[in-house]
Amino acid sequence: MILDMNIKLNGIDEDFLEELDELIEDTRVEYFIINPKTKDELEKTLELCSDIQRFKYTLPIEFKENKDENCIAFKISKVDELDLVENMPIVIDSISLDDSFIDIINQKGFNGVVIDAKESDNRLEKFAYSISHNSLKQWSKKGITDTDFNKLALQSDYPVFNYDELLDGLLKDISDLTFRAEQSIASGGTRTVLKTFGLL
Repeated sequence: MILDMNIKLNGIDEDFLEELDELIEDTRVEYFIINPKTKDELEKTLELCSDIQRFKYTLPIEFKENKDENCIAFKISKVDELDLVENMPIVIDSISLDDSFIDIINQKGFNGVVIDAKESDNRLEKFAYSISHNSLKQWSKKGITDTDFNKLALQSDYPVFNYDELLDGLLKDISDLTFRAEQSIASGGTRTVLKTFGLL
């Protein structure tokens, strides 16, 4: 059981959709999460998610009026956007975080997922940490070993990386660092995120 926290919209083409059932069977990906950034991307995402139940999306807070049943979290990037969030998890890019932002999120009790998480992000108390091929380089062996493996989520960044690289590369590398079985890492983090997003 795997959840992909960041599939790129430009990778979801006709070929990808034609092979989707086979991909799900081979990879056991439960959901593919799209993180649109612009109004045009959001429109494509809304259509795609309404057609295929395996796709869900995060919604940039400035477009909150477009929220529908396939939205699983609001995407924020600034402290003042927290005031616009009501009864929803949040998703935030690691690059947007600093010490002050982390403290405020913890104080306000938000939960959610950090995209492209690096080691310093693991101070967020009610969050899972979505690790990419690139952000894994920002973790020390001790840092990732000391982090609750049930909070380690995965992101493919497909089509930048393919799903073989997600399973045979990223997941294996995390397993090697933590001395935990690949399947326990994938399923533990997936369950945490699915619960956070109300999908489980």
